[in-house]
Amino acid sequence: SASLTAVLMPEGHNADRVRKIALERFDLSLGTGLGKLAGKVFRIGHLGDLNELMLLGALCGTEMALRDAGVEINLGSGVAAAQAYLRETHAAAG
Repeated sequence: SASLTAVLMPEGHNADRVRKIALERFDLSLGTGLGKLAGKVFRIGHLGDLNELMLLGALCGTEMALRDAGVEINLGSGVAAAQAYLRETHAAAG
């Protein structure tokens, strides 16, 4: 979807714990998984006015919350990939 991204949690991790950490520590509100996906996914909504730097902030907060919840990730890797993509896109545009 152009307005929502769902993130599937690895086995043994709870999406609601990540959401709680994101909100309490970083003031980042992530959406809950609905129905059968409750606790298995969290959602990043990107409706309305959103620019690239706002998205990078959301990715950064999400990575920090995942790491603080004990999910093994390379902290900064998603943000770095997004930065590289945006820089390439903007360089090609002019």
